[in-house]
Formats: sequence, C-alpha cells, structure tokens
Amino acid sequence: MAVVKNAMKAMESVMSETSIARSNEIYERELLMLNLAELREQYNVKQADIKGFSQPAISRIEGRTDIKLSTLIKYLTQMDLDMEIKVRPRKPKKGVPKEVLLFHT
Repeated sequence: MAVVKNAMKAMESVMSETSIARSNEIYERELLMLNLAELREQYNVKQADIKGFSQPAISRIEGRTDIKLSTLIKYLTQMDLDMEIKVRPRKPKKGVPKEVLLFHT
C-alpha cells in the first residue's frame, strides 16, 4: 500500500476548481457550526441557559451556514464572552500595519 504524504493535495489534484471551491465552502460552514456549539459546550453552557434566545433559536444559530454579526455578538455576550475582529494583510508590506482591530465588544 502506498503512503500519501499529503492526502489533501492528492485529492485536489483530481478535483475540478468548482468542486474544490464547493468543498471549501462546505468546510467553512461546518467549521462555524461546530465551533459555536463546541465553544458553548467548553463553557458548560446549555442552549436553554442563553438569555434572549429560546433553545430552538440557539439550535438554529448553531446550525446556520451564515450568521449575522449582530446575532453572533448577542450570542457571545449572553455567554459572557467578548469578541474582536482583526484584519491582517495576507502579504505583509513595509509601512502597513501587521494587524488592525476593527471591532471589540
């Protein structure tokens, strides 16, 4: 049996660009859903304990593929968490900030 050192590259080499883009979109959506539920669980917060939302609403938020920033802020605030949004250049340049804070709760 051959050993593949980089399985992702091997799989992408036989996929179309459209398939790769679709796969990446699905991955990003799933990552958001998992992260919100896992974050809540890490802080031992039950869905029903988050004030301002019903338990079914929390379930929908955690299962969404897209979420409004205002909803995310309210969700996190009710769990007594702060949030920051930072931007960084992909290709840093001299004289340009390495990081800019756009938002902080």
